[in-house]
Amino acid sequence: MENLENDDQSVNKMKDFLYIYNKMAETCFNHCIENFNSRELTHSEESCIEKCSSKGIAVNHKLMMCYIDIQPEVINKRAEELQKQQDNVNMINNNNS
Repeated sequence: MENLENDDQSVNKMKDFLYIYNKMAETCFNHCIENFNSRELTHSEESCIEKCSSKGIAVNHKLMMCYIDIQPEVINKRAEELQKQQDNVNMINNNNS
């Protein structure tokens, strides 16, 4: 059972990665590619693609670092909320007994 959950998490992580990668590729393509008359990139297109993708990767890394920093707080807050809900359910059940 735990392996299935790990597989689902792995699949979701891969989907998230591919979504971000595809959005970055689409954004850089739309921003940088100007000419469809040649199979080869022009020097300016190639330079633009490199800068755009580097910025996209840097932004993604910064976002991940922020996520890693705040994630424990989010988990703790959610655990507290769940504990309060459980306490309320227990109190209601005790009052009805």
